[in-house]
Amino acid sequence: MGSPSARLKTRESLRPWVESGLEFVLRTEVECQDISTGEQSEYQAEPSGVSPVVSSSPAHPQEMPAQAASMPQAAPKQSLPVLPDPWSGFLRFAKSPAPKVIMTYMELGLDLGGQPDSRRSSALKNIQMHLKWPAGTMNFWPVAALLGGTLQPSTEMFWRGWEQWRAPNIVCFGEEALKVVLPDADPKLTTFMLEHVTVYKLQPLVRLITMLPHEQQMSVDELFKIRL
Repeated sequence: MGSPSARLKTRESLRPWVESGLEFVLRTEVECQDISTGEQSEYQAEPSGVSPVVSSSPAHPQEMPAQAASMPQAAPKQSLPVLPDPWSGFLRFAKSPAPKVIMTYMELGLDLGGQPDSRRSSALKNIQMHLKWPAGTMNFWPVAALLGGTLQPSTEMFWRGWEQWRAPNIVCFGEEALKVVLPDADPKLTTFMLEHVTVYKLQPLVRLITMLPHEQQMSVDELFKIRL
């Protein structure tokens, strides 16, 4: 069979190991690759592209995005941005310090800005009762704010708010809200898996408030696949 030295074909620096009886050396090569689109940086006002990370075995492959959606680069937690008014005031409505889900809809800026609608409130309470999520699971955060008497959507402000908690799931009621959160999103899809978060698109509240309570509940059954 030949000597251990011949079989190992080792370098001279390994000879003491060979002479002590070592016959085989397992060589393992590990290659580490950064899967992100770039290094983390401080928050930038303009959103930058982020490639979606799609599960290898999704439950609904037809709902996976066909192209990258856009979201800002996440800023380090230790450098949270200061929010301007009226956005800074919305933080007092966020009850959970570590939510798993952020819910939003276009009219949320009205509800938090002093123009609530009891029909929207009733529909949301019915949905939360149906989901039976534990306390602290969810926060509401708007995609638009009342400025000058009108709702002004802001992708930047939504994501700066998201940075306060970095919740792994975002629920958008309606395509209008989705287009603020992800301006490049394909409206035909309902689930978007990004690098740091999964975004779900549901029916708009303006439609949900016209449904019967059990129909409202059925419309959000997609959310039961969220792992809390």
